[in-house]
Amino acid sequence: MTVSKKSSLLPLILLIVLCLALSAIVYDILRLHRAYTAYVPYYATPAPTATQKALSLSPSPETTARATFSPVPAADATPEPAARQFNTDTDRFWTEGALTRLDDYRSPTLSVRVDTVVDSTTFSRLVTYYVADIYVSDVTAVRTASCKGDFSRTGHGSVEQTAKNVNALVAISGDYYGFHRDSLVIRNGEIYRKSIRDDMDVCLLLRDGTMETYRANTITVKAILEKDPWQAWQFGPALIKSNGAARTAFPDSTILTRNPRSCIGYVDPGHYLFVVVDGRQKHSKGLTLKELAVLMTSLGCKQAFNLDGGASAHFYWKDTVFNSPSKGGRPMSDIIYIAKEDYPASPYHHGKDGIDP
Repeated sequence: MTVSKKSSLLPLILLIVLCLALSAIVYDILRLHRAYTAYVPYYATPAPTATQKALSLSPSPETTARATFSPVPAADATPEPAARQFNTDTDRFWTEGALTRLDDYRSPTLSVRVDTVVDSTTFSRLVTYYVADIYVSDVTAVRTASCKGDFSRTGHGSVEQTAKNVNALVAISGDYYGFHRDSLVIRNGEIYRKSIRDDMDVCLLLRDGTMETYRANTITVKAILEKDPWQAWQFGPALIKSNGAARTAFPDSTILTRNPRSCIGYVDPGHYLFVVVDGRQKHSKGLTLKELAVLMTSLGCKQAFNLDGGASAHFYWKDTVFNSPSKGGRPMSDIIYIAKEDYPASPYHHGKDGIDP
């Protein structure tokens, strides 16, 4: 009696297929577990704010902090003027080259931690957002890039390709300066456009590491130039009041409803957040401006500025678009980013994803 080779190989083929299927299932389980146990910045363990109570919101399970590093002490009430060096906490940074791990990057001058938060309770519906918790020792590490290669030019380009072109470590979509030909444009310390629109808020990142926001038509170009900002964006609205409370009314905005969002937040000099919220999709419905303001204050921000969202909302990390842009996203005119560095890999570096030392 003879057995064909085809028949003898069939059990082996079935075993291989079964192993591959089980591997895929295990991978999906681990990925989902990671998403639902996502880390929210460790400095944010807030009690419900007045705004949250007004919205009948409560902090989600994701806002219970999982402390990994010791927080940087709060900045002095009267910082030295024009100081550009800050965040010298050696527990925050990594002194032995560049350390790349699964969700974060640390070097002697930079610390970035990225988290995906899947929240189904805080806003009474499913919302997915991405947070880059960033510490820098020099404000010039917070950079911008035009998708056309030069801020003197207007037009559009790929967020992902632009981020790759400038060797970005992490990036988000900017203020879409190319759409408004008369808005203020100061980028990386250079003045490209001195005009200012009277119907859009302004955000300034100053050379001392502080961030200031201004309501539309409340600051002049002259006053801005006297501050010598490192970056100036015009879009908005600003999300946080001068007293640190979340804004609840946005009378000048036409984008109040649930949408994908892109936002930059300020905690202290040298400590910033890049936040992108997915929207218009089953896994994430998006946030209203009122909800976005609540989110940014719950993350510990003292200032926060809404950037171009909708299909423009992109979050770039690990050499790719990390979030899920609405309808696949659209071309943009600019990005805000933190660049990769030239430090040699740390002795504890373990490849692309890395592991804890």
